[in-house]
Amino acid sequence: MLKDNENTYLAKWLNNELNTEDLEELKQLPEYEDYDKIITGLTYFKAPDFDAKKSLNTTLERLDTPTPESKTKVIPLKPLWYALAVAASIALIIGIFFNKVTYTALPGEQLAVVLPDGSSVDLNAASILSHSRFFWSQDRKVKLTGEAFFKVTSGTNFTVETETGKIEVLGTQFNVRSRNTKFLVGCYEGKVRVSAQGNQQKVLQKGQGVILENKKLVDIQVTQNQPLWTKGESLFDSVPLSEVLDELERQFDITITRAAIDQEQLFTGGFVYDDLTIALESVLVPMGIEYVINGKTISLSTK
Repeated sequence: MLKDNENTYLAKWLNNELNTEDLEELKQLPEYEDYDKIITGLTYFKAPDFDAKKSLNTTLERLDTPTPESKTKVIPLKPLWYALAVAASIALIIGIFFNKVTYTALPGEQLAVVLPDGSSVDLNAASILSHSRFFWSQDRKVKLTGEAFFKVTSGTNFTVETETGKIEVLGTQFNVRSRNTKFLVGCYEGKVRVSAQGNQQKVLQKGQGVILENKKLVDIQVTQNQPLWTKGESLFDSVPLSEVLDELERQFDITITRAAIDQEQLFTGGFVYDDLTIALESVLVPMGIEYVINGKTISLSTK
């Protein structure tokens, strides 16, 4: 098995240092054809002929016999040009092999993503998902900021990393929300292992979830067959109004001016994503809050 990390593994391959077993395994990867094309192209790259001694003597002769033209003339130096060309080629190769694929769901939109192994991810508004462009078959790992619903195909491993915690799964459906210090995971099918700060771990099965409260993973129930946000709806149970307003901003790509109201009061209820006015009425009217719409800015005040 190939145990080197990507950088070391690729470096050995480029230097023809891979053993026969590793080379044969490399050829089985779906990305091998792309690698081979790049290397084949580089074999046709030939540096221009360059006589260092002759070039140096010519340069010294010109310095010893200055002319009016030479006072302003710039003498091109082949070694510098060649070094820059080589550096650019190396940078290009590194960029091709080690850059990441990033998917971004902007405020007010949701995005459906299909990963290289066929796993699907629905990104909620204002969320970002990324993974390495190559070596996916060796390490199925994604990084998430925001919220996403995963449907994972069977495979050797699948890991979701967030700033707050990590989720390891095998053939399952689950939802992850990681926004600022908020961290929530719900399992809708199969099994997941959730890791959080302080070496906390919990294994979740269908219908189970956890939320991070006061730096501890707390059990919750998952009663729906999929997250409500994937159906265009948000539901809240005794949460600070500030969290509800944040979600309104994400789903409708608006800015809410809220300094004049108490954002710590608790809200229970929900709103749908297909109509801004109805959503605002659903949240603000029960709380006794008035609003004024000015383009994409919503100003709030108490009655």
